[in-house]
Amino acid sequence: MAHDSAKPTGRPRILNDQDERSVTVGELKDAVTEEWDKLQSSYLVRLTQSMSNRLCQVMQKFGGPTSY
Repeated sequence: MAHDSAKPTGRPRILNDQDERSVTVGELKDAVTEEWDKLQSSYLVRLTQSMSNRLCQVMQKFGGPTSY
């Protein structure tokens, strides 16, 4: 699975280019939990606080692309 080089988004990645192997459900749960634990609470607060703006943009664009 090749990935194009995009600029960093600040969002965590669970799997990267070297993780092209098959994983079990347990391994996936562990990876998700590990990445979730890395999230800073301030990041989650910002996401929560911006949700109403995000939803308004979606409605204004009739479900089309937004700036988020």
